[in-house]
Amino acid sequence: MKTQLEFYLDEIQGRLMRLHELSEKAFMDSMESFKNLDQDVAKDVKDLAGDIDELEEKIEANVLETIGRRQPVASDLRRLSVYLQTAHNLHRVGRYAYKIAHITYLCKDLQHFKELQSIPYLAELAKKTLDIAMKGILNGDLSKMDELEKLESESDRETSDMFNEIVKYLREQNGIEEMALFYIIIGRYCERAADQAFQIAEKAVYMVKGKRVKLGLAYKGKSSQAPH
Repeated sequence: MKTQLEFYLDEIQGRLMRLHELSEKAFMDSMESFKNLDQDVAKDVKDLAGDIDELEEKIEANVLETIGRRQPVASDLRRLSVYLQTAHNLHRVGRYAYKIAHITYLCKDLQHFKELQSIPYLAELAKKTLDIAMKGILNGDLSKMDELEKLESESDRETSDMFNEIVKYLREQNGIEEMALFYIIIGRYCERAADQAFQIAEKAVYMVKGKRVKLGLAYKGKSSQAPH
C-alpha cells in the first residue's frame, strides 16, 4: 500500500506530465500558427497558455504543501525540488509559445518572403530535446542523454545557417525587414526552449544519481559530463 507521501508524489508527477504535454503542444502549435500565419490557431495557443499558468501554480502549491506537511527527506525531498524547478522550466516554454502566437497576431498584414524550413526544424529539435529530458524526470530514464549533445550541435548549426540566409534575403529584397526580424526572434525562442530542456535534463540526472552535471558542452569542444 502506498504511503501518503508516495500518493502525493505520484499526483504531482501526473500533473507535471500534463504540464509537459500542454507546454509542448502550445509551443508546436504556436510554430504552426506562425508558419501558416493562422490567427485562429494563435488565439488557441494564447488560451492554452492560461491553462499552463494555472497548472504550474497548482504544482508549485502541491510541492510546497507536501514539503510542509509530509516532511520528506533525502531522495524524496530532492525529487520534489526537481519537480518544482521543472514546472518552472516548462512554464517558460509555454511563455515562449504565447509570445510566438502574439507575433503571429503582429503579422496580420504581412507575408512570408521565403519558405519556412529552419524555424520548424529548430522547433522540432527543441521538442526532441524536451522529450528526452522529461523521460529522465518522469521515468528516471537517462539512456538517451548523450543524444542531447548531437541535438544541441544541430540546433546551433541550423541557427547559424538561418541567420546567414536571412542576411542574404535582406540584401536582395526590400520591405522584408519586419518579417526578417520576426524570424530571428522566433529562432531565438526555439533556442531558449531547448535551453530549458537542457536544464530539465541536468535536473533529471541530479534527481536520479544525486550529482550535478553540465550538459550541452560537446559541440563547443569542451568535455561533456553526460551520464553513461
